[in-house]
Amino acid sequence: MQPAFLSRLFLCHFNPLKMSIRYKFFLCIILTCTLFIQCKNEVSKTEGNPIAFSMVSGQTMGTFYNITYESPLNLKSEFDEILVDINNAVSTYISSSTISILNTDSLGIIANNQVIYSLPFNNHFINNYNSAKVVFNTSSKFFDPTIMPLVNYWGFGYSGKRPIEEVDSLKVYQLKSTVGFDKWTMQKVNSVLHIRKPLNSKLDFSGIAKGYGVDIIAAFLDEKNIKNYMVEIGGEVMTKGNNSKSLPWTIGLSKPEVSAGFRDFQTLVSLSGVGMASSGNYRNYYEVDGKTYGHEINPKTGFPEINKLLGTSVIAQNCKMADAYATAFMVMGLERSQNLIENLDGIEACFFIRSQTGEISTVTSSDFQRYLKK
Repeated sequence: MQPAFLSRLFLCHFNPLKMSIRYKFFLCIILTCTLFIQCKNEVSKTEGNPIAFSMVSGQTMGTFYNITYESPLNLKSEFDEILVDINNAVSTYISSSTISILNTDSLGIIANNQVIYSLPFNNHFINNYNSAKVVFNTSSKFFDPTIMPLVNYWGFGYSGKRPIEEVDSLKVYQLKSTVGFDKWTMQKVNSVLHIRKPLNSKLDFSGIAKGYGVDIIAAFLDEKNIKNYMVEIGGEVMTKGNNSKSLPWTIGLSKPEVSAGFRDFQTLVSLSGVGMASSGNYRNYYEVDGKTYGHEINPKTGFPEINKLLGTSVIAQNCKMADAYATAFMVMGLERSQNLIENLDGIEACFFIRSQTGEISTVTSSDFQRYLKK
């Protein structure tokens, strides 16, 4: 789906085949700025004190990126170079990437049902690995990037979306035995990564990599001393300062319904200096014999998770943590997520649920209210 550019900019993406563990479901970015032309570097100015804002767009990680920043410079080539480097580390669609090598047992040394690798140091891989390990531990292992064999089995992974015709519980049990991020170890010695994993175990950072990419682009803009910007990759977003109207960036959270249009928002939030990510189940699913199977797979059961949550949006100090916790919360469910948030510093969330009467309502963590647009 291509971005649609009106007098305001609405960005919304749908590419379920390349979002594996989860689908960034309803985050639509509203930038109160003048008309932009897709994939071009343009300049808009406010009255009074002119501020030059540029916008560039492109493709990455199986989706689109959109970056708006206070500078007349066209930085698209620099953005693309950064994103290519990240993809070469963590993309499961690039056979030569670090993560793809680790997912290929024959490229390591197999011994005692384990595979041992020695690979060149890669900072992007290490950062995703270590951040994912943090959320794995704090979420009581509900966020588990080694769930990819199960995601593929249920037809939501890089092997292609395909409905399961008949559930093989024994196969699910066998695949679940390969899951467990605590079974992976990584050690850096000089410039070499030594990684050990169980045989047939596979790693997937799709629940954190887009948020990480947003953070790296934001850090690049900070190095350029750019004070005002909005970075978005596939619905994950980081903002700083104000938009071209000298107002905080406004984010619209769409109603979590298949029929919802670009302008059907459940709520609006104002963001500056924080990251935000969303996850949901209401679109990326299929039905077989009256049973619904969603793409949020519970690593503890091996089956698609079904609970009252339609979706969640998470705000954090960086986008990678917002991204990972949005994934975790969808599997954990409302009650567990609420309890966890109270023990997490700098993490706030808005949960979307459907009542027994069919109405959509929101439940927020204690400090999420301060981000709601007044």
